[in-house]
Amino acid sequence: MLASPNSNFGILDSVSVPPATPNEALPGTNRITNLFQQWFNEQKLPWTKSGIGGGSDFVPFLTGGIASGDVNTGAGGFKSETERDQYAAMLGTGNGGLANVPYDSCYHEQCDRINNVNPFAFETVVKAAAYVIEYMGRLKDLEKWLYPQGRVKNVKLFNKNQLCDIHHDPDLF
Repeated sequence: MLASPNSNFGILDSVSVPPATPNEALPGTNRITNLFQQWFNEQKLPWTKSGIGGGSDFVPFLTGGIASGDVNTGAGGFKSETERDQYAAMLGTGNGGLANVPYDSCYHEQCDRINNVNPFAFETVVKAAAYVIEYMGRLKDLEKWLYPQGRVKNVKLFNKNQLCDIHHDPDLF
């Protein structure tokens, strides 16, 4: 979700990774998270910690030992009054969005179309992602930066039923 109409700027909270995530994936995940936070802080833009929900595309990567990071603009959740006020304080009155309203009321609905986007949010997350990608692309040893302890040796594979029902699987969460 890169341009939710009532957007926030959610950065993957590297603390909330699934317990099944191998330790080798954590340093890189933390570093990617820190790069996104650094970019938003340098731009003087608000951001919110974004947890990994049960429907997250990141779960199979993380549990497979692959460092991951994310910036998004919200999906089916609701913007709180506190979040609205924080965003309005940094973006200007009237630009904080609407409290107690979904980030994207058209998320996975028929109305989820190109005219249901926030251009400012889209441009912002694209710039943030470009910064992180360029930073990592310029590293002399990206693998060592992501995996200072080395890559995971034995990946525990999950069957498709576990991955389809990740909300309730105790091996994942």
